[in-house]
Amino acid sequence: MKILAVNGSPRGRRGNTERIVQPFLKGAQEAGAETETVYLKDREIKHCQGCFTCWTKTPGVCIHQDDMPALLEKVRQADVIVFATPLYIYTVSGLMKDFMDRLLPMAQPYILQRGDHFIHPPRYPREEGESVKFVLISNAGFPERCHFSALEETFRRLAASPETDLAGTICCAAGELLGQEAMRDQLTWYLDAAQQAGREVVEQGQISTVTQAILDRPLADDPAVYANVTNAYWESLGVEKLGFGEAGLEAQGTEVAAYGTPLPPPSSRDSMRNLVAGMALTLNPREASDLEAVVQFKVTGDEPGDYFLDIAQGRCKAYEGEHPDPTLTIHTPSDVWMAISNGEMNGAAAMMTGKYSIQGNLGLLMRFDKLFSAPQAN
Repeated sequence: MKILAVNGSPRGRRGNTERIVQPFLKGAQEAGAETETVYLKDREIKHCQGCFTCWTKTPGVCIHQDDMPALLEKVRQADVIVFATPLYIYTVSGLMKDFMDRLLPMAQPYILQRGDHFIHPPRYPREEGESVKFVLISNAGFPERCHFSALEETFRRLAASPETDLAGTICCAAGELLGQEAMRDQLTWYLDAAQQAGREVVEQGQISTVTQAILDRPLADDPAVYANVTNAYWESLGVEKLGFGEAGLEAQGTEVAAYGTPLPPPSSRDSMRNLVAGMALTLNPREASDLEAVVQFKVTGDEPGDYFLDIAQGRCKAYEGEHPDPTLTIHTPSDVWMAISNGEMNGAAAMMTGKYSIQGNLGLLMRFDKLFSAPQAN
């Protein structure tokens, strides 16, 4: 069995799409398949001009002299074609769209009914009873799988003929997590399932319902927490945040930002800086819906520094710096607060024994357990 994987990501080998494709191909190879990957970013594929020359004057031959004729031959020889693309505007990437448009020479211009639908019959039909199998692999920055619905329907239509069959779809929501080193061990289950899917397509002709169910699971258990992490990343780069109402630029946080520098998303919990940044991402919006407060950390010890959390409208942002009017100030050595956060030290007992001290709203401190515990997905 020959499997041709067509990678339509502009990032090519460095993209998150590739992180799913390669385990799939590894599984297929383990089952005895011969595989090849084509990276469209490295190929010259011109736009289809819609001239229909490949249907009339030179049947099966396009007017363009580029890399596509050689790719058409690879498509003809393949038993399975993997269409691998990031989700762009709810569909394929531009590179993949050009490739798919240029498959036109492989179809005849006539419109015939096959099964329940009318189709263009293939120019090079397979032997009777044989079909070419399609597999869709995609990933998106959105945390919910529903964003792939239009893309999946495209490939269901593409495969809706007796000569083609959609063997399965691997659509990875929150795919950006695949590229995060800190998440690697937590996401092996997903890549293992992609590898199993490759085996099954070779051995069974399709992805099993059990494996498909695993691959349909989102990588992010809570979309709101994932969105907070993503938004914090863009804020750390200084990307201007525009409002969604008549006011235009969102006013919330503009005054606060003048007092500090936004902290980037944490890569771990191994430092006080990362710990404070992580607290912002775990704010429970339901618990904080009525709260407007600033929590200042005055940190001494091995990792001295000033950090503060700005809480408003059910959201929390972390900054490095000193706020002029905090609601609560926590004076703490870095190792003490790290130990409390890791469950190695009782917070109330530590305060009573003088390991750290506070100024301001003690009631706010007493709410920390509920405030900084992201809600569980239903």
